[in-house]
Amino acid sequence: MKIRPIQTKYRGYHFRSRREARWAVFFDAAKIRWEYEPEGFDVDGTAYLPDFYLPDMDCYFEVKGTSNYDIEVLRRFAQRAKKPLIVAQGAIPDPDEYDCGEEIGLQFIHASRPEDGPAGFIDDMAWGYNDMFLRCSNCGRIEVMNEVYSCMKDSCGACRASHARWLPISDALEAARSARFEHGEKPKA
Repeated sequence: MKIRPIQTKYRGYHFRSRREARWAVFFDAAKIRWEYEPEGFDVDGTAYLPDFYLPDMDCYFEVKGTSNYDIEVLRRFAQRAKKPLIVAQGAIPDPDEYDCGEEIGLQFIHASRPEDGPAGFIDDMAWGYNDMFLRCSNCGRIEVMNEVYSCMKDSCGACRASHARWLPISDALEAARSARFEHGEKPKA
């Protein structure tokens, strides 16, 4: 039995699913600017409408409930857009869990760069949800990175603070997970 997504209204937008609306709540709580479905693209004859554009991070963000999607279309889109695409698969993660189980978590699809060779791609990175949006403990800048890599970094490129720590955005994850949309309830942002 296929479960159909529930269209959901949040902040004046009509999202195609609750999962998309929950990511919008996450972005709001984390103070990440977002645009919902800003424009559609033709990817070699396939119509593609990215779910979000994150202007401060200059990347696209796609929400998927399962692994049943055409990764090649997404790779070709990132190459043509010349911007990374982050694919979030599965439910909004529990900030206290360190294992995604069967879920991919986040998949980071790189935009093409000349040094990537004729194929135009370096390997996509698939991370667990503890390897995702991290906030600099000093200046609050948010980056998407692997948690192991973040532990090796001893400074923030934005504020140049020595020994800045990169911390998960647990409060925003909790806000997204606990958001209620039915019966006129408003999520806390």
